[in-house]
Amino acid sequence: MKATRLVANVFVSLLLLDGSGGFRVYADKKKPPPVKSIRGHVADGRKKSIVGAKVYVRNVNKKTTTVLITDEGGLYAVYGLDPKVDYEVHAEFGRFISEKKSVSSFLNRFDNVFNFELGPKGSAASLAVPALSGESVTLQTVDQVKLVGDWYRPAGDKTTKVPAVLLLHGFGQDRELWHDFIRSHLLPAGFGALSLDLRGHGGSTTQGTASISADPSWRADPKQFPADIEPALQWLKSRADVDENRIAVIGCDLGGDLAFIASGKYEEVRAAVVISGDAENSKRLASAVRDFQPHSILYITAQGDSPAAESARQLEKLTGSPVRVQVFENSQARGAVILKDIPEAAPLVMDWLKKM
Repeated sequence: MKATRLVANVFVSLLLLDGSGGFRVYADKKKPPPVKSIRGHVADGRKKSIVGAKVYVRNVNKKTTTVLITDEGGLYAVYGLDPKVDYEVHAEFGRFISEKKSVSSFLNRFDNVFNFELGPKGSAASLAVPALSGESVTLQTVDQVKLVGDWYRPAGDKTTKVPAVLLLHGFGQDRELWHDFIRSHLLPAGFGALSLDLRGHGGSTTQGTASISADPSWRADPKQFPADIEPALQWLKSRADVDENRIAVIGCDLGGDLAFIASGKYEEVRAAVVISGDAENSKRLASAVRDFQPHSILYITAQGDSPAAESARQLEKLTGSPVRVQVFENSQARGAVILKDIPEAAPLVMDWLKKM
């Protein structure tokens, strides 16, 4: 009888009264810790909400970043964050970048509200992204395709030779794809940039007297898109303000396959960056090149784009030193979107170019 009463007393001690006067089981040791949230508002200098601002939430422990876009009210939010992790948060819009704010795992503040103000106080117009002004370029390939591109030169003494980058877009895209990267990274770092419309894309739609449009079968044809590379490189080498010993090629998707080809075919290409390339297509195009020796290539992909990630690992084995493969975790971004959505990507590319 005493033993029964003792067990009953222990059981009751594990129960707590709820708000209705009943009982609930006390399971504190089994209850998972509450998750954290980060939310807030992004405004300009006049306190007006900014639509489309990017808010970067960086997981310091895993070194991964989530990118949030503010809604029509300038609001952003992310929920369900691990309370045992440290986070860094900042906002960007146009050329403005906020200060970084931190969420520490040591603080039991589960709802974290960060409001950001971008731009000078009392100003809104200054938040506009500055226009990108370049020089129009027209080239011609050996098979009479008229190629259209834009040349951008960094500010400063125009007689000074600058390193240059040839930018190649993906299939179905055009040269405007690179505007943000040119404006935000290449020009400030002192690099000139030639962004090119590949044949059948953008303004490059004339061959002889006939109009052309890109055909998917051209992707694997070594007589099509690879023929666009040489006149662009020759144009760069001919310029008095370009350092012909510091020419690089950056491409994404189809453009990435072409950057791989350029690295192995042309001696003047000192470095290349392949973003979301296709190993099988790259190898098909390379099979038509004599003495093919790719080298000095940075391969970039996202973990969620598994075909491109596997392609990068395959191409790494065919590439001479220096070579690097960077697969960004927890992202499904592809192509030039990687440079926009993953904060670590563009600086990595710039570091690679600076070493050439």
